[in-house]
Amino acid sequence: EVIVCLGNPPYDRHEAATSDNGHRTGSWVRWGEDGSGDGAIFGDFTAPVVAAGRGGQLKNLYNLYVYFWRWGLWKALEQDDQRGGIVSFITASSYLDGDAFLGMREHMRRLCDAIWILHLGGEGRGPTRNENVFAIQTPVAIAIAMRSGKVNPDTPAQVHYAHVEGTRAEKLARLKSIGSFADVQWQDCPSAWQAPFHPSGTGAYFQAPLLSDLMPWQHSGVQLKRTWPVAPDAGTLAQRWQALLNAPNRGVAFHETADRTVSRSYRASLTGLTGGQGADDAPSNGAPIAELPVDAPPPAVCRYAYRALDRQHVLADGRLISRPRPDLWKVHGERQFYLTSLLTQPLGRGPALMACADIPDLHHFSGRGAKDVIPLYRTADGQQPNVAPDLLRQLPLANASAEDFLAYVYGVLAHPAFTLRFADELQTRQLRVPITTDAALFADVRDVGGKLLALHTYNRWPADVRTPGVVPGAARCTKAVPPDESDYPEAFSHNAAAETLHVGNGEFTPVPAAIYEFEVSGLKVVQSWLRYRMKGGAGRQSSPLNDIRPERWPATFTTELLELIWVLEGTLRLYRQQALLLERVLDGPCLPATAIAPPDLTLRRPPQHQGDGPGLLC
Repeated sequence: EVIVCLGNPPYDRHEAATSDNGHRTGSWVRWGEDGSGDGAIFGDFTAPVVAAGRGGQLKNLYNLYVYFWRWGLWKALEQDDQRGGIVSFITASSYLDGDAFLGMREHMRRLCDAIWILHLGGEGRGPTRNENVFAIQTPVAIAIAMRSGKVNPDTPAQVHYAHVEGTRAEKLARLKSIGSFADVQWQDCPSAWQAPFHPSGTGAYFQAPLLSDLMPWQHSGVQLKRTWPVAPDAGTLAQRWQALLNAPNRGVAFHETADRTVSRSYRASLTGLTGGQGADDAPSNGAPIAELPVDAPPPAVCRYAYRALDRQHVLADGRLISRPRPDLWKVHGERQFYLTSLLTQPLGRGPALMACADIPDLHHFSGRGAKDVIPLYRTADGQQPNVAPDLLRQLPLANASAEDFLAYVYGVLAHPAFTLRFADELQTRQLRVPITTDAALFADVRDVGGKLLALHTYNRWPADVRTPGVVPGAARCTKAVPPDESDYPEAFSHNAAAETLHVGNGEFTPVPAAIYEFEVSGLKVVQSWLRYRMKGGAGRQSSPLNDIRPERWPATFTTELLELIWVLEGTLRLYRQQALLLERVLDGPCLPATAIAPPDLTLRRPPQHQGDGPGLLC
């Protein structure tokens, strides 16, 4: 007797769970019979994630398709541990390698004898798009999970994998041609309990250590879930705040969500920041937005790393930000720097890393993001580096510091030759760092990486040698953007032959096409920067407050646009040197991943803080 669960479960990342919506957020699979969650079968998926120090990823697990997977495994394979069963679903494919799903993969390996994965792809977003078999943008996979008889929970199931590529029509034709398992060229996957459901990479690249092991604490960037508290200029934010307080319906103007409403009280201060002038008794400090007087002073405004090389401003108030990430604010300081990348999605063209010195947005790297922010330090004073144990002593450079290591990593990964060279390997979502054992070569890579970090942090690197402003390059504003309200730019364009950037009636030259088209995994940096500063703005309009924008093109926008272009001029000059150094690193001996002591779980978790610290000065 065999129980078979076969189907195409629904995909839905549902609303936040509350005491009233349990039937829509997993029902008894997640919450158990009594609704408390104690003893629920979903714990088999979640507990290993928490134990592995990846609890911050659990939000990705709360999806209808995952609940159906858990139910299907329970129904087909856990009613009788002496009997066989089959579960075959076509679902979103995020469980194949996502950190949030390591418990799901372990549970499947313990229940089954064999698992077959037909990965159909179909990514409709980002830089590596391909056609989906469905009219959706989420990659999908077919899985067949089988047990023939008695369960053997101490022997991991054999996992077999095949990737079906091509157009939608080609994928469907290939699936139609499959009559048996023998018709597919399967690849074996690792047998480790929590390993991804895809083959291990082969070749020198996969012998290098993972960046996520070298710098074990990764965090999600700040997620506002409303766009009006962010703007390219601070003055606009002050106007929006005042408009919020004067709005006839503050809830509508605010753009309420399940985790932020105007009637509830939230912590306003972010590591010591208070409303208004910074007085601890400021009226706006902690009071619900709905109860504030119309003359309540605005929250502090901070520089904000909104997108790659795009420094905007944010109202630094926890009442306005759905996911303020207090752990990031607590470690922010003069010595802190951040790397951002795509650690859960394949990288596209351009550098594999970007850096910033301001608090980063969730989507800083390329307009998409997850747990992709890597701080240099675990404390605001820079006394606890976010590096693997004993790593600095294993580097070929004598007395290497955390800054030396970060600059080396940036020198070897933060350029397009790296992502081009390892385009296939990076589809595994494994960002690895080849570390040379040659001290002189290490120093050369560090030096060029340091120059690039200085550019990308607008001369805030290194922390103890900051140079105000950006060193001017060749580009100039040859025709000023008119300051009149009627001439505020609504569009921009680029003349590649004349190397001229047109911003409304203004002109900037020389701006080569390589700068105008500069890309970070699908994000065109200059073009994105300009869209946010056009008259109509850019991005999702979450509130009527978004309509409050500068009435005239500020002179600061011209200065900051020139600085962005100069930064990219310097960046492109370094890329050739980085490419040559990468080849030298790869041609010589490098530290193997096995030489790096794996970090313990405590280093993968946010730092423990005593109190709130001294607070961030903006």
